[in-house]
Amino acid sequence: MAAQPPTSPSSTSDKLAPADFQARWWTWASQPSGTNPVSDTSGRFCMRDQPVEVWLLAGTLDEEPVERQCRVPADKPLLAPVVNLASDVASCETFMKGAQGEVLLDGSTQALTKVSATPFTYEARAGNPYGTSAGRINSVGCGLYAWIPAPASGEHELVIRGSSGGNNVDVRYKLIVGAD
Repeated sequence: MAAQPPTSPSSTSDKLAPADFQARWWTWASQPSGTNPVSDTSGRFCMRDQPVEVWLLAGTLDEEPVERQCRVPADKPLLAPVVNLASDVASCETFMKGAQGEVLLDGSTQALTKVSATPFTYEARAGNPYGTSAGRINSVGCGLYAWIPAPASGEHELVIRGSSGGNNVDVRYKLIVGAD
């Protein structure tokens, strides 16, 4: 695991504040277990229900390394959580004390945004792997996120590694950009 990565302040984009991008990410990540992009081990569900402003990528639900392939439209920035949590303020404070990780795009370290406990609302679907009921969920989110400007067309390797609270993430994406 890398040392503590470079971080930027709480804003990741001129378009989306932390509450907004967490709402989009958790809505996207709360799809039913059979088609969930976070539990997906190949990348076949990475294109499902992507929002307009950004292309979302995922960590994992278990500790095993995962390799995925994902087709990404050209001119889309990427948002990838290294580690993240939707819970409450106290849980977020504990979670963030040990949060660490790195994101590499073609071997180049990407800056991470540290998001402290931030209230947000998202839409969970029935059968999601987090055990939440379907519907609007009011939550508090936190984590380390990489906001990556739109990569050039072509193939890229994106590596996400992180840990917090005994959870480890190790994901390697083969991104095919401009394949929309």
